[in-house]
This record gives sequence, structure tokens and C-alpha cells, in this order.
Amino acid sequence: MKRTDRPRRMLTDWTASSGVAGEGLAALLVGLDQLGPEAYHLVTLGYEVFVLGVGEDQPHVHHVEVGPTELPEAWHRRFALVVSFDVAVVPHVAPCLADGGLLVTIGEADTWPGVEGMGDRLTEVVVEQGPDPEDPMTHRFRAVVARLADA
Repeated sequence: MKRTDRPRRMLTDWTASSGVAGEGLAALLVGLDQLGPEAYHLVTLGYEVFVLGVGEDQPHVHHVEVGPTELPEAWHRRFALVVSFDVAVVPHVAPCLADGGLLVTIGEADTWPGVEGMGDRLTEVVVEQGPDPEDPMTHRFRAVVARLADA
């Protein structure tokens, strides 16, 4: 898929339909390529966004040069929203999901491994597969996972 200056529709369609709002909340964004458009989209929803990788910081967008396997322990259970475009790193970023938070993963069809072994109190909300709205010849999945809050 050719990258543009627009955020991926698999993300924007989900944020529109789910009604997520991040006023005063933190989001973690992880992917394989430049995530500027996706970061700014999350900022419009009110999130303070932390992007793993190199980039120029902007208001409410902070780039952190650390690999997904080297995340600080202080980040555990910190983020209300975790968005990953790289299914391989999901087990490493899942501990960062706050109680009651959502993790959204978008990737190639049939690559979602499920939540087993990713941490406690994680549950799949929905897993969808189908054509990428920007490239209908490519099939992708979108998985939404929630971390249940302590009882």
C-alpha cells in the first residue's frame, strides 16, 4: 500500500465507529513505517501520543527512540490506547495497556495470534478480516483487545 499524508482508514474507520475519545489520556503508537498521520489523528481525538521510533516531536506527539522489547517498566499499564501496525510486537507492548484500556492491532490477514500469553485480564473485543479500504486487493485484520479493570 502506498503511504500518503492521510492516516490509515483501518484506524480512522475504527475510531469513528467506536467513538473513542482521549481527552487527557495517553496513547502508544507502534508500526513498521512513518506514523505521523496516525499520530496526528489520535491527537485530534484528544490523546497525548507517544510514537516508538525516530521523528520530530510536535505538540502532543512525542517520538521515543526505544525498541518495543526495551520499553521502560514505568510504561506498564500507562496507556489508555495502544495502536500497533506490527503484530509481532503486540506481546511486548500489551503490558503498557492500562486497566480498562484498548489495544488495536492492524495487520496482514490471518496473522492475528490471539491474546493467549500476552498478559492478564486481556480479552478480545472484536477481530475482523476483510479487504483493506485503501487497497481492496489486500486483506487485513483489525483486532481490538481490552484489559479488564480490577474488580
